[in-house]
Amino acid sequence: MEIYTGHIMKYLEDRATNINPQNDFKDLLQSKKKLRVKLGVDPTAPDVTLGWYAILRMLKKFQDNGHTAVLILGEFTAQVGDPSGKSETRKVIGETEINDNSKGVLPIIKNILNDDNLEIVSNKDWLSKLSIQDMMELASKTTLAQMMERDDFSNRFKDNNPISLLEFFYPLYQGYDSVAVEADIEIGGNDQLWNLMLGREIQKSYEMNPQIAMTFPLLVGTDGNKKMSQSLDNYISITDTPNNIFGKIMSIPDKIMWEYFIMLTDLDISEIESFKLDVTNNSKNPFDFKKILGKLVISELFDSKAADDAEKSFENLTINKNIPDDMPEISVENNIEVHLPNFLTENKLSKSNSDARRLIEAGSVKIGDKKIDSIDVNSEILINNVLQVGKRKFLRINKK
Repeated sequence: MEIYTGHIMKYLEDRATNINPQNDFKDLLQSKKKLRVKLGVDPTAPDVTLGWYAILRMLKKFQDNGHTAVLILGEFTAQVGDPSGKSETRKVIGETEINDNSKGVLPIIKNILNDDNLEIVSNKDWLSKLSIQDMMELASKTTLAQMMERDDFSNRFKDNNPISLLEFFYPLYQGYDSVAVEADIEIGGNDQLWNLMLGREIQKSYEMNPQIAMTFPLLVGTDGNKKMSQSLDNYISITDTPNNIFGKIMSIPDKIMWEYFIMLTDLDISEIESFKLDVTNNSKNPFDFKKILGKLVISELFDSKAADDAEKSFENLTINKNIPDDMPEISVENNIEVHLPNFLTENKLSKSNSDARRLIEAGSVKIGDKKIDSIDVNSEILINNVLQVGKRKFLRINKK
């Protein structure tokens, strides 16, 4: 397979949060050498989330440009537990659960990546065979002071939260993985930078050329606060139905959708920044851009027809959700001016005219899925529609 450089270099540099050292990365790509690009995933859960998929997409970009993807299933390291970003010691996962998780995620991952330049290995194949002498040699590659430079370890130490000695071995094992597979580049989420940089030092100590450490944004979960995680139940599974994936993307907070655009689509960064500026300037509704995001993701995971169908299904559900079959009905004359505060109060949809004005200003008065922000409207927009006030009050309006 031919090696390409220009497009992939810009694509990855635009999206990466760290490339260390960047000049070496450029030199490697321009050398036309077929690179070995490592990504390690610990099978701590049985499904593949959009967060995982985002990093796997970056690995596939290297494959598409002629390089070899080396995917390491952390079946050994999963038993230790990655301490990155953790405020407490993780529960040790049993080997049976890890094996079951691997069987669940492996077919999904294989379906994402290219077959012809892919190596999938398990780090238990070499880590489980390390002797005591090997472990001692590996442990000598770093110091306690270096370990305590990590924010998660130092913060836990300051807060008197326990840190097990086993956790110190996790980054050492991850670094040894890079030795075992002879990685030229290792990619991961931006919480992995310290681990990836330690991998460089461990490779040097084994007289190898050190890998390039490349990290990317971590997708925040549907709660809008924490990293997407199956254990936190704030994730979107790529094995879910197109309709459900689209609906969950539409539910994410506006502020986090930009990193979804960056990590889950091939749009130019300049175009994404243009979208963001439109929202900041209030010239466009973020809801519309979220629909674009949802369709792009569904089109890539499935196809364009599934994306169109998911959008239509969402719109139908949004317009009709929570609207009961039985509700009060009234008839009004066509083409007359309706003063909404009086209208809502007279039809027992508000307690008073002032309460009605407050509801209108809060965006709680709707026709279909459109908010009414004026206190005086023409009856034409009300006739043959359902007027909704808040979440539970409805009035069907007919023509007199």
